[in-house]
Amino acid sequence: MTVLRLRPRRRTWQWWIDLTLGVRLAVGGGRAGWGRLALTAIGVGLGVAVLLTATSVSHMLQARDDHGYGRAVPVSGNSAKVAGVDPVYAAMRSSEFDGSELDGVIVQKTGPKAPLPPGVDRLPNVGEILLSPALRQLLNSPAGELLRPRFPERVIGTVSEAGLTGPHELFFYVGVAKVAGQSGAAEVYEFGRPSEPRTLDGLLWLLIALGSAALLMPVVVFVATSTRLAAAARDRRLAALRLVGADGKQVRRIAAGEAFVGALVGLAVGVALFALGRAIVPLIDAKALRGGIFATDIRPEWTLAALIVVVVPVLAVVIAVFSLRRVMIEPLGVVRRARNQRRRLWWRLVPPVAGIALLASQRGRLGDALNQSSQLPVLAGIVLVLCSVPLVLPWLVERVVATLGGGSPAWQLAIRRLQLDSGTPARVVGGVAVVLVGGIALQTLLVQASTRYEPPGEKPPPVSVSMPAVALSQALALDGALRNVPATESVTPSITMLMKKVGGSEVTALHVGTCADLRQLTTIDQCHDGDVFVSAKPYSGAFIPAAGERVSFFANDPRQPVSVDWTMPAEVKATTALTTDMGLVYATPGALAGVTAAVADANAYLQPKANDANYVEYVRNALEPFGWSANAFSPTNAISSTFELIARVLLIGSVITLLLAAASLLVVALEQIRERRRALAVLAANGVRRSVLARSLLWQTAVPIAMAVIVALVVGVALGGMVLTVSNQPIVFDWATIALFVATAVIAVLASTACTLPALWRAANAEGLRDE
Repeated sequence: MTVLRLRPRRRTWQWWIDLTLGVRLAVGGGRAGWGRLALTAIGVGLGVAVLLTATSVSHMLQARDDHGYGRAVPVSGNSAKVAGVDPVYAAMRSSEFDGSELDGVIVQKTGPKAPLPPGVDRLPNVGEILLSPALRQLLNSPAGELLRPRFPERVIGTVSEAGLTGPHELFFYVGVAKVAGQSGAAEVYEFGRPSEPRTLDGLLWLLIALGSAALLMPVVVFVATSTRLAAAARDRRLAALRLVGADGKQVRRIAAGEAFVGALVGLAVGVALFALGRAIVPLIDAKALRGGIFATDIRPEWTLAALIVVVVPVLAVVIAVFSLRRVMIEPLGVVRRARNQRRRLWWRLVPPVAGIALLASQRGRLGDALNQSSQLPVLAGIVLVLCSVPLVLPWLVERVVATLGGGSPAWQLAIRRLQLDSGTPARVVGGVAVVLVGGIALQTLLVQASTRYEPPGEKPPPVSVSMPAVALSQALALDGALRNVPATESVTPSITMLMKKVGGSEVTALHVGTCADLRQLTTIDQCHDGDVFVSAKPYSGAFIPAAGERVSFFANDPRQPVSVDWTMPAEVKATTALTTDMGLVYATPGALAGVTAAVADANAYLQPKANDANYVEYVRNALEPFGWSANAFSPTNAISSTFELIARVLLIGSVITLLLAAASLLVVALEQIRERRRALAVLAANGVRRSVLARSLLWQTAVPIAMAVIVALVVGVALGGMVLTVSNQPIVFDWATIALFVATAVIAVLASTACTLPALWRAANAEGLRDE
């Protein structure tokens, strides 16, 4: 019984000794060992930093939503009454400046005990304003010259971080004499309202799913490649261990220990890079970030972060052990069995076939409506198709380079090197190929989405002006103010008033406009100020007041009990020229001379003469005399805004992923030169010129990248076509953009190769002949 108990303990202890020896070999190998460990740590660290950033996205979005909803004004009626609190009448106001969102709240205090929104120590009185730090800085800079006329109030303070969604957000609180009764106004006893979930249709969800997979898959490939750096040097060390008595199982455990310590150091480097980026991001003032991001909001989801901490070392160990399956490590050297056991294709085709089958099974199911049951199959299909690229590429490179030969000395050196070891170059360019596949498919989907969600750009888009629930006198004055805006081609005003029969319940809308507007919109020629027109063919049951009938104008908002009586003129003109948009009754301003206090909703559309980024700012400055009752904005909607945000995030992620791919090429190429420096030094000592070695290095990269581009084009176009079919969109490809993607990837590879030339020059000298 005693012997049976000691055996497991001895075996467990031997496991620990082997792993510890692997760790010692990784950190105690001298300058060369530290160099290998540093390259592995940098490679793994870059990937870990990107993965940690990706896991922080959900928390960043949630934090922004929490900040926004925490200061929001209730929209569904007034907030619940709170004893001892003087309510505040408040309304949200949204605008833009120079392409950046400009939001704020107009407030009207009713007493000294007013509720305070987050980030504010006191609300402004009439004529006072609180500004966010970014808005205050903008108004004090030359860039805010066009914005200053819209903020004549006295600045009394700034809004702190607790009341903002980002460090560069343009936000304000302004005191107004009367907010009650204005559009969107509410009686507030407490700021804030429950958050609302983001709504996505099928095409937008597909963009997010494809973008996430396309941006994260190259990172996983890069991490897996980084854990296999310095494989040849590792094999030589393991052969030396076999010489002193280690068996095959022990050398695999030692290799696992080496990979484990490299992954741990890489995790530390990744966390450090993530912390550095977290400190830098708040300093970035880019419109794509919509006010920027607070450092405190960049926090990884702890479950996903813990998964990364566990999976990266495990992945490193599994790859290290799995890579030894075709290597015979003997006491007198290392024998690779690549020539006798060529790579097999059948199992590499399983992921793409499964992915295509999953996508084909969901054909047309992700259109306008988001089908929840299709999300998992579609996402799994995209991931499987992307996974097929780094799996098929090594097999293809091995088969192609086996048929090549002849040519210049540089070409022969490159091809012979690829024939001896085609797996490493294929893995190096595999990450670039995945980036290219994802970029092609993503751009294909973005082209269709942009035609659906973005307004056409054939002519300058009109600017819309809205001034709801104001006195008729203000509504009439709006038209004159807008016609003075420079570079305006046309102004189409629309003033609407609600009226009903005095003592009755029949309601109809009356539209107010000049005779010039009426001639522009209809075929009516005979019109004089003071005329009233009614529809000669009203729909069944419609209410049209008769000539001389008494009516009452009223506000649609029950919180505005303004009611003004008016008598229809003794003569009204019946016409069939009134369109549906113009309503059943049309009155010129002269006919309403005595009812200027009645409530009206004023709208207008301004068509600029030419594209001018500042035109909408000119319109907003023209609205300054009307205070915060009027607002001007470019035509957009919530879905278009969401699409714009998704497109911007994907663009930023694509740039980061491309830079990561270039960095991965550089790191792996430097390690390849480090491993081969003795062979390079021997070639140089025997008369081979360094220029020949440089060209051979270029060919070693060019051949695999050429095959990677071919594979990426085929898979990318196929994946793009499949996701368009899944989303029920027409299959159209933007070949010019695809060519740009391919050219960018090739340039990135060539630039990374060029950066390795100094290391090649140092390696190809007499110092490289020395042993490590």
